[in-house]
Amino acid sequence: MTTRLAAIGAALLSATAAAAAPPPARPKLVVAISVDQLSYDLYERYRPTFTGGLKRLGEGLVFAGYQSHAVTETCPGHSTILTGAHPARTGIVANSWYDRVAASIVYCVSVDGAADPEARGSGKLRVDTLGDWLKAARPGARSVAVSGKDRAAIMMAGHNPDAVYWWADKKGFSTSRHAGPTTPQVLAPAEAFNAARFAAWRASPPQLWPTEISGACAAMQAPHRFGKLELTGAAPPQTAPGGVLPPTVPNFSEELRASPELDRMTLAFADQLVDSFRLGQGPQTDLLAISLSATDYVGHRYGPGGAEMCVQMAALDAGLGGFLDRLDRRGVPYVVMLTADHGSVDAAERIGADRVDGRSIARGLAEHLQRAFGLAYDPLAGRGARQIALRLEPADEPRRAAVVASAKAWLKARPEVVEVYTAAEIAKVRVPADKPVTELTLPERFVESFDPERSGDLFVTYAERATVGMPRALGDSVAGHGSPWDHDRRVPILFWWRGVVPTLEARPMETVDIAPTLAPLMAVPAPPVDGRCVEIGQGCGAAAQPVGSAKESAPTP
Repeated sequence: MTTRLAAIGAALLSATAAAAAPPPARPKLVVAISVDQLSYDLYERYRPTFTGGLKRLGEGLVFAGYQSHAVTETCPGHSTILTGAHPARTGIVANSWYDRVAASIVYCVSVDGAADPEARGSGKLRVDTLGDWLKAARPGARSVAVSGKDRAAIMMAGHNPDAVYWWADKKGFSTSRHAGPTTPQVLAPAEAFNAARFAAWRASPPQLWPTEISGACAAMQAPHRFGKLELTGAAPPQTAPGGVLPPTVPNFSEELRASPELDRMTLAFADQLVDSFRLGQGPQTDLLAISLSATDYVGHRYGPGGAEMCVQMAALDAGLGGFLDRLDRRGVPYVVMLTADHGSVDAAERIGADRVDGRSIARGLAEHLQRAFGLAYDPLAGRGARQIALRLEPADEPRRAAVVASAKAWLKARPEVVEVYTAAEIAKVRVPADKPVTELTLPERFVESFDPERSGDLFVTYAERATVGMPRALGDSVAGHGSPWDHDRRVPILFWWRGVVPTLEARPMETVDIAPTLAPLMAVPAPPVDGRCVEIGQGCGAAAQPVGSAKESAPTP
């Protein structure tokens, strides 16, 4: 049996199993959760230990999911989850990119022309989200989003939320008029939550990490040297007796973000938002989008293979369990979807993989181009080592093709580099509409991330499981993501509702399939998107089927 026939057979079997347990005909609330940096490998590793919310969600429909694209970063990944579109269509090609018109690096949720450099909004997102579809079809429905990161909240909220919030260091949960309404009704819940939280911290410094950890996590404690950084291996990190940390210390914000406390706060605030906006209490189905950021911060700072991540997984499981229990007590029929914006790989030293000094490579490339072309300036926009944009002065623009070719040759000669593609090469790639996500080639993964106006000039691939970055001090990233390899693309996609029959789905699912799959459940027509409605028991009507696909209309040079 061919791979494709096997995939079709598996899809039919799993669809039959799912159909035996249909979700509520009209749930009053859909909760879409993203756990930042929750790879499928990490989920599977700790799945047997879950006893709370992740255990419950794992007793629903479980898919091995994929972020189809190559540039596996937070903003692009979140842009796919509730839009049904690849980054090639959302326009969110990275967390930040080089704007050739402005001749500067721009952040994916920065606001062009805003006087306030901290202004955040959805202006760079080129498509609508499930919440936007919902508001257009059912104006009385409510769409609310919250996250520990501004880019995660905004990418899931879209252009027309009722409210969107994110954690801002030293301020608490915040919003912006460029991202959503800033009416008293929207501001009041955040102001009340922040005031209570900061008052509690002043009265008693918060315990960011639990003081006691399980034997399994304790057994993982070991000192490590990552790059040029020594970590003691103490887990959880103890910054003060009893594991508490006064909010007045200079590094409080950094310690808070890379701890389970960030997710606990996000879930507590999300719980309050359910009541503040009476989510699930109106005549229409409402949408609550939650992105939990602590797993990403912990993974970067300590590596996903350490005792710190073991503690974080236990805390996440418990936090989600409490949140779902509180939803249960409201008596509202609801459906939960949980996924991730990208995966990750553990620190190179812990798994015996390569560590790549990306800044050194970028610096060496800049010096090579300066020598080769007599450039008296730095021709690189930033010091990224995966997606490289060239910033040439007008007099050198006629030589751009030659500069790109020389840069590609220099990079390919590096022993750390597996492959290099130019923007012109990627722009010519076409992905067959029916090609399984598991079989995409590297160029096909890159074209799902490619926007001719925003993408760089060169796309560099390093060895699978390699870590890019050289940590030197606590707070530097010791591990990460961003590659086109499956360890960064593969994420869980879970669906749960009361009464669902546990089903481990044989077919893979893409994150771009999530929005068109949830849309018919909410009686909302989906526009033409890249993803497809996956049968989970609610029926995929014609309105939810994709009419077109970026795979059939990839950008041209």
